[in-house]
Amino acid sequence: MSINTQQSIPALDPRTWDWSLVTDNGRRPFDAGVSAELVRISMEDRKRDAEELRWLLKGIRRELGFYKAIYPDDPFELQLAAAFANQLEALEQRTTSFIEDPGTCTWDAYLRLKYEIRKLYKQLGGIVSGSDWQTPGKQLQGGRQSLTDEAGFAQEEEGTYQRCYGSEAVKNYEDQAIKAFYGIPNEAKSRSALFLTTSGMKALELAIAAFRSFSVNRLPCIVQTGFYGEGVELARTLLDDINELSPDEIYHLLETSQPIGCLIVDPGKCWPVRQPVSLRTLFDSLQRHRPSADERLFVIIDRTLTGISNRMFERYEARLPSHVVLISIESGIKYLQYGFDLANVGYLVACSQAMEEEAFRARWIELLSILDAGASPLDVRQLPVPDLATVSERLGRLNRNASWMSAFLAYLKTQGRIRHYFLSVNPSDEFLLEGKQWLGSVFYIQLNEDLSEQAFQERIDACARAAPAGIHLVSGGSFGFDSLRLNAVHGDKPEENALRLSVSRAPLDHLMDTMRVLDDLLFRA
Repeated sequence: MSINTQQSIPALDPRTWDWSLVTDNGRRPFDAGVSAELVRISMEDRKRDAEELRWLLKGIRRELGFYKAIYPDDPFELQLAAAFANQLEALEQRTTSFIEDPGTCTWDAYLRLKYEIRKLYKQLGGIVSGSDWQTPGKQLQGGRQSLTDEAGFAQEEEGTYQRCYGSEAVKNYEDQAIKAFYGIPNEAKSRSALFLTTSGMKALELAIAAFRSFSVNRLPCIVQTGFYGEGVELARTLLDDINELSPDEIYHLLETSQPIGCLIVDPGKCWPVRQPVSLRTLFDSLQRHRPSADERLFVIIDRTLTGISNRMFERYEARLPSHVVLISIESGIKYLQYGFDLANVGYLVACSQAMEEEAFRARWIELLSILDAGASPLDVRQLPVPDLATVSERLGRLNRNASWMSAFLAYLKTQGRIRHYFLSVNPSDEFLLEGKQWLGSVFYIQLNEDLSEQAFQERIDACARAAPAGIHLVSGGSFGFDSLRLNAVHGDKPEENALRLSVSRAPLDHLMDTMRVLDDLLFRA
């Protein structure tokens, strides 16, 4: 159907949308003007999806170049290189057809092709970083030995031992990531560092270990009430003196200069929902904190839920007191893998005047090695390069879809179909993405019934099984991926059990179709 999108058509706004068009099982037809605008937006979404695929394929071509350089003349590896090149060419041709005709880039076709790209990333990354020896060695004899050299052969980085933090591939990735994702001011680069870890939890462990290592007087650690449970458990396992306090109580401790060695906080909201920390108030309070003697204060902020909308280094680094060590930790399998699930990594960024001291920086690297916390070259070679524009584009779509989902859930609440729902991030100017307030992509939904966690999960599983083909409802945790995901979350009481919904990055018309399915299969039960 050809639609003239140049005609005068109404702008689509989730706040004023007639949600009965969605919740009446799709039986009421859209107004012609609304349909035209919906089609226009959705076609633009598909075009950008195809462009994202083309960008990802450029990364695979780079990996193929590494592979050919490592194996320049062995017959078997040359045959593999040709097979990889043929697969890459076929994927590029399919991507080009999507770009030329975005209408063919349906959500199902996009996800299918993207999964094939994902497989090629995994395969090539694994071979490029493959090492026949895990420990370093040197070839000191002239020529090659008749037996296999213990320095290995055909390695991208000969002599690299991953626990020694010696991989140039990892270091280069860290340099790219800190520039792309964290907005470190130029004048603060010498006192900042990013460490790629094996997971977000490992990033938290490294941060806590650094606090413990540098602490002189064993001052207490304060964990924000509502911080996610695994993080609290880890802190209690590693430290003796742990207290859980609300954000208001934390601000008071800082402003009255109470002895504190470490703060662990989150500006986002986990389940059960509690008051999140306000970055603006936190950094205002930090300016008024006066330390005991020469003790440093480690401030660990988990920005996994707030992602790149959280520009705290850019906004607050210049205001940091000299005794504060500001640390950002983040799970790397959420927003920074372009919707893939390729490698389990975490990001830790530390910023402090003390980082300019060689011994202080070296100690971080020692801890990284002792804890075996550093990500390996294999992890890096399976990840696309850090690119702020591409991540911003992805998260901008998630944020747009989150605004529609929020309006949809608000409508269901007014109709008495759900009891309540919560955003994972309070909308404010503290968290901005492409000039718009970041809502987070995660929702916590309470139904009218008080169900057990198992009952919630059974309802989710039934919904996912009954969903029509092509809708791509996933029963599973985590967030930041392309498909909409649902899982059950629990509290201490039955009324604290809920659904967690992670919004998808689907084109707008597909999102509408998904909400119809949720309305029919999940919220009508």
